[in-house]
Amino acid sequence: MSQVDVRFDIRSKIRPFPRMATYLTGWGGRLTFEQIASDITPRMANKLSHFGMYGQDIPDSIQTGLMRLWLRLVDDPELLANDSLLTATWRTLAISKQTTLAKQNRKYLPFTDIACDSGLDVDEYGISGYGAPNQTEPWASWAADVDFRLDITQAIQTIAEDYVDDIKGLVALYILTTSVESQAALRAHNLAHTQVYERMSMIRARLQHLLKDYAPRKPRSWRDRLESGEVEPYLQVVEHYVDKPLALFALYTLTTCAQVRKFARDEKERKMISYYRKKCLKRIEAAYGQAASF
Repeated sequence: MSQVDVRFDIRSKIRPFPRMATYLTGWGGRLTFEQIASDITPRMANKLSHFGMYGQDIPDSIQTGLMRLWLRLVDDPELLANDSLLTATWRTLAISKQTTLAKQNRKYLPFTDIACDSGLDVDEYGISGYGAPNQTEPWASWAADVDFRLDITQAIQTIAEDYVDDIKGLVALYILTTSVESQAALRAHNLAHTQVYERMSMIRARLQHLLKDYAPRKPRSWRDRLESGEVEPYLQVVEHYVDKPLALFALYTLTTCAQVRKFARDEKERKMISYYRKKCLKRIEAAYGQAASF
């Protein structure tokens, strides 16, 4: 082959550099990042709304997630080559820092929110207070303990006044509210246990009614906490399995009404998704602290 032919062959293989970079995806072939973002954005917005986010937090989280996804695509253009659109959405959601952004945005209240919630003229009154929003106990923690002791004292005093002329009732109250041995208290006052125990049952029910605000609350399940907007533990699990599409499908079936057969293309994938469901469930429960939250 002559030198002219070699030059012609080389030049014929030269292609102009694309003005817009494209990335191989598992759902749409080669796409520009703008096309990828347009596919992912509405699905991310839907997920974030489902997690209880609203307002500016949603676009901020989407922008952060897409920016970090683009940085990873620059380093690894084949990152999404085997990802479905759902997998890519979860991948972007896991790196969106949505809980961090939500906390930052709620650190300070804008004047418009104060005016709406309080009805005050913010130009006249300015920002009222420095406490964190929705904070239920801004005072010292010991104050809550003091309130608890005062409420117990008040409840005992109320019942004692009702039984001031009834020694059996007073002994029953004494047995219930101290560490005294019941038999010793009965012998000291020469009382029959049947009459005192009957009053003890009545007083116990009365105490429970007076102190009902301190009754133990039933722990919420991890599903209840996720639906109420506590998504940080769940997103930690998503990020752990971000490179395992079948595990992400398993997570999706755990948190929605979707069936495993919807995602499994064959029997092998069905078994793997079922396997990941068990693994993911254990990891979610661990992330939420065995779902014991009040």
